[in-house]
Amino acid sequence: MQLDRELSGRLAIGVGVLALLAVTAYVVLAFIASVVVAVFLYYAVRPIFRFLDRFRLGRRSRAALSLLLFGIPFLVLIAYTVAVLALEIRDFLEAQGVLESAVDRVTAELNVAQLDLEELQTLVSDTDSVPSADFLLETVVDASSAIGGALLQGFIIVAAVYYMLVDGPRLRSWFLDTFDDSDVFRMYVREVDSELSQTLFGNIVNIFVTGITAILTFYGYNLLVAEVIEVPYPGLTGALVGVGTLIPVVGIKLVYIPVILGVGARAVLAGELGLLLPVGVLFVVSAVLLDFIPDIFARARFSGDRTHNGLLMFAYITGPALFGFYGLFLAPILLIVTVESVQLLLPYALSGDSSAPTQSRLSEYGDGSAAPHGETSTD
Repeated sequence: MQLDRELSGRLAIGVGVLALLAVTAYVVLAFIASVVVAVFLYYAVRPIFRFLDRFRLGRRSRAALSLLLFGIPFLVLIAYTVAVLALEIRDFLEAQGVLESAVDRVTAELNVAQLDLEELQTLVSDTDSVPSADFLLETVVDASSAIGGALLQGFIIVAAVYYMLVDGPRLRSWFLDTFDDSDVFRMYVREVDSELSQTLFGNIVNIFVTGITAILTFYGYNLLVAEVIEVPYPGLTGALVGVGTLIPVVGIKLVYIPVILGVGARAVLAGELGLLLPVGVLFVVSAVLLDFIPDIFARARFSGDRTHNGLLMFAYITGPALFGFYGLFLAPILLIVTVESVQLLLPYALSGDSSAPTQSRLSEYGDGSAAPHGETSTD
């Protein structure tokens, strides 16, 4: 009887724990985009966090300073992009005469010189001629909800990255010490952490290296060519080329090819066909220096050792199509977690062997022509 009561109590506790885990999973799924972006930023910021350790700062100070140092370039890029778009829209409207005609039309409609104050008072007091209070309230609520949601998502991301930097190692050590008796999960977590660190931080390095190279290339090109075939906003265009490296193979092409085609079209429309030669040189230089070299050499240099680059390419391409924008980060994370599970957890589940495999990279596997273990090849 005592055993049954003890077993019932343990089952009740287990059910309660499962219920709490289910609620936690539901909350995480509700903010899955923020969680995924936070994981990506954690691995992007962590090298900065570790670098600051040499200055003997506390973990909290290092975490805050790391987030600040990492975020400033992106805030500057966003502000610069918004400013450029605003100026371009204003210049376009002025060139088309839209602003001037709109002002003239509004002035004519209002007819300020002959405005009757009594008629204006009657118009304002007429409830049918003004938006209803419900409509205005709904508009304000929708706008406030959108702004509040964006601020909440941003706060969750920043807070999650901050506390992962400060308390992440202690949480991981507690979990492994408590639940991992075989050390297989410790090995799994170590390999996943290393692979994610190389892959996700490698993306950030690739963004900055490619972006800076593109900016210098476009500014140098503009110094040597006629104004009609200059690259518009070389700083912004180069930065977007860097961001395009997040999507392997096609990302950079989606930026520099349309820009160069537009530059070439301006030369044709201006009747300066001879200017197509430097445009063609720019295309070749961009294809080699900004596209081929970063995608083949830099990505391989900064990517993980145990995950095939081809699989990563498909993950980056198909992720956004399956999950939305955050799939750009979720898909490679899922790929790495799955690959490491097959290499480490699956053999342990099948055989109980918790030792690491002797072969962990695709390049270490033979093509079938190698001699079996213990034999000597006669070739």
